[in-house]
Amino acid sequence: MTINAFQVHDVATAPAGSADILKSVQEAWGFVPNLHRVLAESPAALEAYATLWSIAEKTSFTPVERNIAYLSIIYENECVYCMAGHTNLSRMAKVEDEAIAAVREDRPIADVKLEALRHFAALVTRNRGVVSQADVEAFKAAGYDNRSVLDVLVLAATKLISNYTNHLAETPLDGFMKGAEWKAPGKLKAAA
Repeated sequence: MTINAFQVHDVATAPAGSADILKSVQEAWGFVPNLHRVLAESPAALEAYATLWSIAEKTSFTPVERNIAYLSIIYENECVYCMAGHTNLSRMAKVEDEAIAAVREDRPIADVKLEALRHFAALVTRNRGVVSQADVEAFKAAGYDNRSVLDVLVLAATKLISNYTNHLAETPLDGFMKGAEWKAPGKLKAAA
């Protein structure tokens, strides 16, 4: 159980609609992350996340770009679980350690194009999609296009499900996250 009494399911305890998805995750990853195990309580939520994750792989972004955008979105949403997980996923995708550290510390990335992506993904997340024409134009001037603008939304939607789930459930970190723990800046506060 998590702090808010969410069960961390396995295939045997998951509702019928979630068990097959958990099996697929196990086959693909070699283990089932705690996020998926928490999401399994709602077959619809687990399917939505799994589907969006798969769709995000089809965006116009390279694996490095996708991970930079994810990290930036995660930073804005202050999700300690996803920051730890995506730090190691980013390393596996060959994102430079310095770029990962920059996003985790909310500082600019040296690579101009990746910095434009980091900054734009942060603005979209922080402002819930309300960004200025100048912000969109600056993103495009760095080498992106309208497809990229919309693809940021796909990544933000994917992380909305995971980041918010982890906030609500306080999902425990997985073993593979050891060494990538992160302390959120603490800008977000629960409503009274």
